[in-house]
Amino acid sequence: MRLLLDFGNSRLKWALTVGTPDFVRHGAVSYEPSALDTWRAELFGVASHFRDIRYASVVADDRLASVLERFPGVAQEPFRVTATAGTLQNAYATPDTLGVDRWAAAIGAWQITQRACLVVSAGTATTIDLIDTAGGTGVYRGGLILPGIDLMLQSLHQRAARLPQAVGVYRAAPDIANTTHDAMTSGALDATCGAIERMARRLPDDAPCLVTGGAAPLVTKVLGQRVSLVNDLVLLGMV
Repeated sequence: MRLLLDFGNSRLKWALTVGTPDFVRHGAVSYEPSALDTWRAELFGVASHFRDIRYASVVADDRLASVLERFPGVAQEPFRVTATAGTLQNAYATPDTLGVDRWAAAIGAWQITQRACLVVSAGTATTIDLIDTAGGTGVYRGGLILPGIDLMLQSLHQRAARLPQAVGVYRAAPDIANTTHDAMTSGALDATCGAIERMARRLPDDAPCLVTGGAAPLVTKVLGQRVSLVNDLVLLGMV
């Protein structure tokens, strides 16, 4: 059994796997030391041992170490950006700067769709990446990085006088928002969905769009049937 770790900016996502997309167990935990200790104890209650740990990280080294050091004696392997992954080619111009989370999510999306598609990760930052096809293989092209919805709202509150705190507090708003709170949340959400829709125009009309991340349920609710919610897409790609 293998432990997969996805070190996100806000949370640590994890899964136990035997090498298939059907996880034995999975979840998410905060980086608070007490939460990590409880999680580790629960893990060892489920699996007496796992063969190794594979991890993808976008966080600082000290945060990475604070988790990995809780598993002394277990082999640990970083997930890396590669030139290919099966039939998916990496055409990013600067692969050394490509986040491993974006590459893993692209691999997961390609394994699910096997066709041109859009890959959206809606977390602390929102990434919108494009995969097209050439000669029967997938080609990862890259895409967009923009502030996540909460980050947009936080910036408005901190940098614009008199705008309220709206992070993490969403509700259905009318098409034309008539309160300041709704105007802020609708603005952040529409900016995100608008970027997704613009990128989608670069693909055939029937190309699927897969959305993952903490804000994915909110994004998929707005965009409706045009997109599919896929939990733990980065972990699926790491498999």
